[in-house]
Amino acid sequence: MQIREATLDDLGDVTEVCDASGRTRWTSEMIATRNDRVVLVAVAQGEVVGVAKTHLHPDPEGSSPAGHYLGGVVVAPGFRRRGVGSALTRARLEWIWSRASIAYYFTNEHNTASIRMHETLNFRPVARFLEIRGVTADDGRSELILFAASR
Repeated sequence: MQIREATLDDLGDVTEVCDASGRTRWTSEMIATRNDRVVLVAVAQGEVVGVAKTHLHPDPEGSSPAGHYLGGVVVAPGFRRRGVGSALTRARLEWIWSRASIAYYFTNEHNTASIRMHETLNFRPVARFLEIRGVTADDGRSELILFAASR
């Protein structure tokens, strides 16, 4: 498997991964190259099988700190539980570590697969919220957990 930066030429393949996963399609704006974030794809046997991104939030918002956040990850159903998400996350962290000493990520309190994977990468919970940066979980019925990891 190869992890590389996404290009606009990957949009069709990313759309297929999102559709197969029942997830909202990513747009060209979401994968366009920018200096303040990275968007990566995982390629296996010449096929895009996963996509992941980061976000830079330069200012605090409420109790959410400023900094680099791991964003969404989408892995094609036939490639889940094979290390694709972990490889995408490690590569995103390397990108963040070249720019900052702390990385953040948040998830729904019920997303145990994501929590376990991120715990293996030394993410630890720092706070719980009903909303983080405009995102709610389960229409506000669940909490989001904010995690941080240090280089």
